[in-house]
Amino acid sequence: MKRIHFIGIGGYSMSGLALWLHRQGYAVTGSDMNPSSRTDRLLRDGILVWFGHAADHVQGADEVIFNTDVHEDNVEWQAAQAAGLPLRHRSDVLAEILNTKRAITVSGTHGKTTTTTMIGTVLSGAGFDPSILVGGEVETFGGNVRVGQSEWIVAEADESDGTFLRYHPEIAVATNIEPEHLEHFNESFDALIGAFRRYLSAVPPNGIAVLGVDDPVLAAMAQDLPVPVRTYGLSDRAEVRGVILGQNREGTLFDAYEGFLRLGSVHLKVPGVHNVKNALATLAVARHLGIDHASVFAALSEFRNANRRFQVLARGPILVVDDYAHHPTEIRATLEACRQVTNGRVIVLFQPQRYVRTHNLWHQFIEAFDAADIVVLTEIYAPPGELPIAGVSGSLLAQAIGQHRHAPIYYVPDMFDAVDLVMPLLMPGDTFITMGAGPVHKVGERVSQLLA
Repeated sequence: MKRIHFIGIGGYSMSGLALWLHRQGYAVTGSDMNPSSRTDRLLRDGILVWFGHAADHVQGADEVIFNTDVHEDNVEWQAAQAAGLPLRHRSDVLAEILNTKRAITVSGTHGKTTTTTMIGTVLSGAGFDPSILVGGEVETFGGNVRVGQSEWIVAEADESDGTFLRYHPEIAVATNIEPEHLEHFNESFDALIGAFRRYLSAVPPNGIAVLGVDDPVLAAMAQDLPVPVRTYGLSDRAEVRGVILGQNREGTLFDAYEGFLRLGSVHLKVPGVHNVKNALATLAVARHLGIDHASVFAALSEFRNANRRFQVLARGPILVVDDYAHHPTEIRATLEACRQVTNGRVIVLFQPQRYVRTHNLWHQFIEAFDAADIVVLTEIYAPPGELPIAGVSGSLLAQAIGQHRHAPIYYVPDMFDAVDLVMPLLMPGDTFITMGAGPVHKVGERVSQLLA
C-alpha cells in the first residue's frame, strides 16, 4: 500500500485532502506543530499524526505533500529531498484528483467555503452523490470532506497563491475578485485579474463559467470570456437573480428569478446578503445541471453553514457568534449580518492575520468596523516565517480605528486577556462575535462557557 506523508497535515485543505486519500485506501501519515479539532478527526479516522517536525517522520513514505506555508528549511522537507522522495504541492495532488473527475470548483476572494458547501449539499440532495472538499468543517459532512461514489467532485479553488490555474473544472464558479494576496502576483491587481481570466477560460466547451456580476471586475469579464457563461447576483444584469424581501434573526427571505421568470421564494437560515449571493451561485450551478428549482430551494432552506461561518456558539440573553472573517469586506458583511439578528449592541473581538494583509488593506480595515458598537483588537496573528512590517501592528491598527470612529475600542496583545475585558462589558441583548482566521474562536468558546 502506497504511503503518503503530509507536512502540515492540520491545515483545512491539507487535512481534507489527507482524509480523502485515506478513504481511497492510501496509507496516510502527517505532522503538524499543534493539535486541533482537525488533527483530532484525522486521528479518529486512523491516520497517524505527529506533533512537531522530525526527519524520521518521512521514513517509509513513498511521497511527501506540502502546502504553501512549508519551505525548504523544514526538516521533513530536507529529509524527503535527501531520500529522493517525490515532493508535491497540495494543489498538484488536488489537480490530479479534480482533473480526472467532473469537477465543480469555486474561487473568489470571499464566499468560497460557503458556496462550495451549498453546491455540495444541493447536489447530494439531488442524488448526484458528489465528493466534496471544503476549507471548513461541515457538521453534515462530518468534517471538511465527503467521499462520494459518483464522477462528480465539488471543491474550493484557492486563488491566493495562483495554484487554481492547475485545475480544469467542468464548472468554474467565481464569486468576486478583490486585491488580496497580491504578493503572489507581483503586487499587481491586474495580474490577479489575469489569473482569474485564465482559470475561467480553461472551462471545456461542455462546461460553464458561473460569475457573480455584482462584482464589477467579474461583470466586465462576463462580456468577453471565450467560454459559456452564466451570471448571478442581485443586480438586474444577472441571469439568475435575487430580490431580498426581508431579513431578521430567523434568516433572510428572497425571491429567485431565472431571466424574467420568478422561480419562487427562498428562506435562508444563514444570515447576511452575502449568503443570498452564495445561494444564487448555487442555484445557477444547479439549474445548469438540470436540477429542479424546488429541490434546490428545499436544500437551501435547511442549509447549515461550515463551522466558523457565523457559527452560533451560545444562545440566550447574550448571543455569542464566531466567524472566519479576516478581510475588511468579510468583516463588514458579517457585522451587517449581526445587525440582522439583534436589536442590541454588537461587540466584536478581531484578531488580525498576517502582517502583509494588514499592511496592504490598512485603510479598509480602519473603516470595516463601523457597524460595531465596541471593538476589541488583539495583536496580529502571523504564520511561522512571516516577518513583521515596520509600522504595522495590532496596537497601531487599534489606534487608527479609534481615530476614525467615535465609539469604544480596546487593544489586548494576548487574545485570552480579552475574556477578562469583555465579560464585564456584556449585557442582555448583546451579540459578542469573535472574528479572524487565527485561533480567536477559542475566546468565544471560553466566553460561552462563562455565560452558561
